[in-house]
Amino acid sequence: MKKIFLLTISILMVTAVFAKAKGANPIPSYNVPVANNAYFQEDNSILGNYDPSKEKRDINVSNDGAGSKSNVTNELSSITVYIYRLDQSVILGPFIIPAGETLTMPIDVYQWGVYTQTNNPTNVSVWTN
Repeated sequence: MKKIFLLTISILMVTAVFAKAKGANPIPSYNVPVANNAYFQEDNSILGNYDPSKEKRDINVSNDGAGSKSNVTNELSSITVYIYRLDQSVILGPFIIPAGETLTMPIDVYQWGVYTQTNNPTNVSVWTN
């Protein structure tokens, strides 16, 4: 019975990881509607390729806003953001970004992802430079 339970849990965990990766938006993405949460990821098919031009770069997350006000707080939508390396060795955040603001965070040469969460629909842009 224990073996069946552990096997079932393992299968569910692997399925959840692959489902998350398939639903991720690419980086760069601009004006993506986010109602609850969204993932943004750099292309992880080129992991391990060293590119000196990317040694010092920034990842930018912009809460472009949707213009609607929350019924509870009467304020424009804010988003909660986590920035993470795709190998999960570094997770930065949480950061709160109000509507109309942009967060800029320095990152290294590895591929990165962004997780955003909001209670009110908004538009999000994510890009690197």
